[in-house]
Amino acid sequence: MKKVAVSIHAIDNFTVDILRDLEGLDYIHVDVMDGKFVNNTNNNLNVFKTIKETCEIPVIAHLMVKNPYDYIEKIANFIDIFLFHFEIDSDKLKIIKEVRNKQKKVGIALNPETNISEIVPFLKVIDLVLIMSVNPGWSGQKFIPSIVDKVNQLADYKKRYNFLIDVDGGINLTNAKLLKNTDILSSSSTILKTKEPNRIIKLFKESDENS
Repeated sequence: MKKVAVSIHAIDNFTVDILRDLEGLDYIHVDVMDGKFVNNTNNNLNVFKTIKETCEIPVIAHLMVKNPYDYIEKIANFIDIFLFHFEIDSDKLKIIKEVRNKQKKVGIALNPETNISEIVPFLKVIDLVLIMSVNPGWSGQKFIPSIVDKVNQLADYKKRYNFLIDVDGGINLTNAKLLKNTDILSSSSTILKTKEPNRIIKLFKESDENS
């Protein structure tokens, strides 16, 4: 059975009410954007504290930012997994070490155009790989079909390394069934913009069983 994360943005007018009636979630995936790594800006870090105080669900912090190192100290107490992008210019091993020093898990996110081969040297020191199935930014974009092959390619490395595979962007009930080698499905619109979000969460979790 797959794990499911609901994706939300670190917006200024965030309210935890959006999460209250959701059942069966394994993670809350929070997108932070600095307006530099991506064009959009959603940088309200108080969202993490609010979620930590009101929910017991593990939190994945997805840092779509140019300098993720600057965020570690600010949010470490309120998250479970710190996720930064491979495409940044910062020292990735330094970030990983500092997150580990905070006793948190750490992962690397890949933009659609980044090849799996580029992150192989890091697989032995991270807990999670997030494959972006849309270009990073706003919700509601269409899933990029070639990501399925990319996930399958990454899955081959799980025979040697201990990490989870997460896919984020344009996930729906149809393409979820194609992502058989994915451990976590992260979704925003498909869960939050339906009248039956808990039914969608359940179907996501069962998607590998019904494919």
